[in-house]
Amino acid sequence: MSEPFVGVTCDIHLPRGRPEAYNLLLDHRYAKAIKDAGGYPVLLPVAGRLDVVQSYLRRVDGLVIVGGDDVDPRLYSEGARPGTRPLFKPRGQFERWLYEEARNRRLPVFGICYGMQLIAVLEGCALYQDIRRDARSTLNHHDRKSPMHRVSVEPNSRLAHIMGRRSITVESEHHQAVKTLGPGFRAVSRAADGIIEAIECDDESILAVQWHPERTLRSAATRRLFSWFVDLCCRHRPGESSRTCCPPSPTSPPARR
Repeated sequence: MSEPFVGVTCDIHLPRGRPEAYNLLLDHRYAKAIKDAGGYPVLLPVAGRLDVVQSYLRRVDGLVIVGGDDVDPRLYSEGARPGTRPLFKPRGQFERWLYEEARNRRLPVFGICYGMQLIAVLEGCALYQDIRRDARSTLNHHDRKSPMHRVSVEPNSRLAHIMGRRSITVESEHHQAVKTLGPGFRAVSRAADGIIEAIECDDESILAVQWHPERTLRSAATRRLFSWFVDLCCRHRPGESSRTCCPPSPTSPPARR
């Protein structure tokens, strides 16, 4: 079988007073988006050993870092401000190892929401800990009743090539955002208030978006994103060079814009 195996991280649910009995959670739409694009999603349980992380990555062709709570602000030399809720520590350490090892292996990485913020911080960026307070934005990026909004796409970017459009409608739910960018990365999408909505790396292997594409499975934008990423995972496999290695699922729903 030539379809790529795509490693997917999981969020954490902590039972009250029993952190050692945490549960792994994943919105099934992450897995469906990957399957619809022709890949095999592989859930990656939190591991506390680097050798286990390395073993995981030897067996997958790409990595998706999913949404979650807030990146620990100590990683960008700040203390937690009111409203900041740092991620469960074991998950944070696990995903730092995953990203750093994937980067060393030039493994394709797709960051979503918290995943984008983590990538940005590990690449030397800083975050707004609260968009409304720190960026003085009047746009509500955490509106659960009306989560859809438009974002612009930077021309001549990889994201623009994937989307084929200068603006798209996305669904987002976040109160933090990337403030500064590190070397080799650039902002390729912004909301109406100027908040960065997507970043990409110069070497093609890394793309990250602030919105939740998995929540809009019938959107043409979502399908293009995941198809591009699965294709990149295909091309990462030894001996594979074209999209024919992983045709999209014939059961995929018709696209909507």
